[in-house]
Amino acid sequence: GLGNLVRYVPYPVHAGYMTGVAVLMIAAMLPHLLGLSGARGDMDWRNMQPLAVVVALTAIWTAMKAPAWMRRVPVYLTALLAATALHHVLALTPLAGYLGPLFNAPEFVWPRLDAVAPVASHIDDGLLGDKIWLLVEFAVLVALMSSLQTALASSSVDELTHKRRKSGRELFAQGMANVAVGVIGGLPSSGASSRTVVNLDAGGSTQMSRLIFGVTLLAALSFGLRYMSYLPMAAIAGVFSAAALTLVDAWTRRATGVLWRQTLRWRVPRSLAQSYAVMSLVAGITIFVSLAVAIAIGTFVAMVMFIRSNIKPPIRQLVHADRRSSRKVRPAAEAELLRTHGGRVALLELDGALFFGTAEAADEEIERLAHSCDQIVLDFERVSEVDASGARVLLRAADTVRRAGKHLLLAGLRPRDARMRMIRDMDVHGRLADAQFFPDADRALEHAEDQLIAKLAHEPADRPTLQLHETLLGVGLQADELAELASLMTELHFSKGQPVFRRGEAGDAMYVSLRGQIGIWLPAGDEKDEGGRGRRMVSFAPGVAFGEIGLLEGRARSADAIAEEDAVVLQLSRANYERLAADHPALLGKLLLNLSRLLSSRVRALTEELEAANTAR
Repeated sequence: GLGNLVRYVPYPVHAGYMTGVAVLMIAAMLPHLLGLSGARGDMDWRNMQPLAVVVALTAIWTAMKAPAWMRRVPVYLTALLAATALHHVLALTPLAGYLGPLFNAPEFVWPRLDAVAPVASHIDDGLLGDKIWLLVEFAVLVALMSSLQTALASSSVDELTHKRRKSGRELFAQGMANVAVGVIGGLPSSGASSRTVVNLDAGGSTQMSRLIFGVTLLAALSFGLRYMSYLPMAAIAGVFSAAALTLVDAWTRRATGVLWRQTLRWRVPRSLAQSYAVMSLVAGITIFVSLAVAIAIGTFVAMVMFIRSNIKPPIRQLVHADRRSSRKVRPAAEAELLRTHGGRVALLELDGALFFGTAEAADEEIERLAHSCDQIVLDFERVSEVDASGARVLLRAADTVRRAGKHLLLAGLRPRDARMRMIRDMDVHGRLADAQFFPDADRALEHAEDQLIAKLAHEPADRPTLQLHETLLGVGLQADELAELASLMTELHFSKGQPVFRRGEAGDAMYVSLRGQIGIWLPAGDEKDEGGRGRRMVSFAPGVAFGEIGLLEGRARSADAIAEEDAVVLQLSRANYERLAADHPALLGKLLLNLSRLLSSRVRALTEELEAANTAR
């Protein structure tokens, strides 16, 4: 069942393993490719035989580039016969001395059924008992290595044949075969990509081809060894090298070309470079260390790269109040103050999971802002999770802001959610005692703006009630025009939480606030906040007109208008509006101009907010 684990080996690791095997095969054949003699190949370049290289290249070219008419016979057999024929033709010429050696065929010995019989003779003398654990250790290591190699080879064959085999059954069959081979004195074996590639390239694609392959090989070893002595080692090495080259998968070959071209242009794709680096690392470890170590290290490195590349940056965007203001519509003087000094208020939107892998980046940004901003708003609306490391970093940042004499505002954290509980549990030193919490970023940003404006304008905390000429509706009006307009408007008083109008009511009036803040809310049925009141869309400061859309369009209200503080407003009813249009058209024109300026300022604010969202880092 462990064979199923091979499907979790990343593809670059698998490609690196195949590339490493190919390099090892070619390295083993290199002395023979050069025509060097000796049991292991005497790597003395002075003894290189140039014609042996020609014979080897002939075998490689025939195996990989042979024309179609030559492929009626399996290509590797064709390559072996062609290179052998060339060798013997050259041996008849005066150049025979520059050819490499022939194959030194081994002696074939039939397996013995009593191969394990001598083991019984050592049962009584204690030798078997002394060595049993050494044998068990060897058997386990061989089984693990063979299983790993078989599973990887099976995966490679699946790609070549476009079939999916059951790796568990494959390993079971290999294990039973090795038990049987061990009983008759044979060496353990495992699935090999090289032999399978030769079989597939020869046209063998069914289970029967395996049997024919084995029987034919057994017959060749039993009765054909004397004929194998005519085969030149360079031809055999060439065929093996061609088979090794086919083990290098198409992705590795293509990626090598792409990276080479892109490197020359200084535009290397990051993801491709990472995958290629993993492949190269696995290939190198396979060549110089071992297969098991290569798979383990390659899988680990690939997992680390995957995790790192898929970790979302903890900071979605950073904006300041001079680029993005709250939804509170303010008088022109206050809006100008924010455009000039709004950089002293920062809104940092966090995103994803705040854990040990991302929290440090957020901490560094907060610490940097503590030196340049008076108030820092942290928006947790998009934060999915906060672990102990993330909570600790947040608390450390809060301590940094407090020691710098600045203010930290936390938005989007509900009192009972898991994120807040984790932060509270970690706050053993009360570092958040001075921090302020808000249900959403807009209200936190609004509070920070109010504090900044109060500080800059030196306004008292309890602002006086405005006069009509101080509002956006009364800008530019003469004294007699102000008196005429005031005579048509009704002063209304609302307590905190009292509605000015409700969604669905007739849009039969417009209003201008003289005192207190008016919020425009979607009802709770659409989208509830933590208090169940719905969602606040915009807020109007004293001096701002609202409800004019319903009056001008003559349609029902689309949202609720709620007094968020004790408020005083002036109401212009539809009847008085129509009287104004009939009796004082010039005054109406000035009112409509002021309203158009108000609406254009709202559109501009929305545009600037969208631009800030797109350009913020």
